[in-house]
Amino acid sequence: MASVFDYIFNIGGNFTAQINGMSQSAGDFSAKIETAQGKVGSFMTMLARFDLIKSAVQGGSDGFAQLSATGIKLDSNMHYLSAVAGVTGDGLKQIETFARQSAKAFGTDASVAVEGYKLLLSQLSPELGKYPEALSAMGDCIQTTSKLMGGDGVAAAQVLTTAMNQYGISMEDPMAASAEMARMMNVMAAAGQAGSAEFPATSAALQQCGMAAKAAQGTF
Repeated sequence: MASVFDYIFNIGGNFTAQINGMSQSAGDFSAKIETAQGKVGSFMTMLARFDLIKSAVQGGSDGFAQLSATGIKLDSNMHYLSAVAGVTGDGLKQIETFARQSAKAFGTDASVAVEGYKLLLSQLSPELGKYPEALSAMGDCIQTTSKLMGGDGVAAAQVLTTAMNQYGISMEDPMAASAEMARMMNVMAAAGQAGSAEFPATSAALQQCGMAAKAAQGTF
């Protein structure tokens, strides 16, 4: 009976010791796991931060490159305009100011506006460069028409200048000419909305019979 009691007692004592040892080992293991998980989490956080920084740097680099390209194009267009129209100094600065204002109004960039000015100088009169306000008003007509033609500024300039040339609109009074361009633009836009004509078709028709219509005392 005593040996059985001692056996059970010893088993009980050893069992408790073993359980305590296992609990301690389990605790140490859990602590190591938690430490490892913490390190992994810190590493992943560091990677995420690095990726964020990398993306920000890349985005800044791309934005800077885009701004640089836009600035170069604007500068090139302004030099061309100066050479063709013979405009320098304050007059040239005023044209650039109008171009920047147009960019804000139409959601483009200043180089796009100056590109329109270049087309006006080449297709109507280089003298327009000496009248920044008239040039700006005509440029806005191009920008507006461009929106109606899917963003094609060249085609917009073509249809407007064709109408002006075919109907022999005088450039002696540039502001009056810009008002006439705006009127023609509104007429063509109204015709397009009514379904009677599209801008490209109107341009083609003007090239074919605009002079004849003008000679026959027709009005636009």
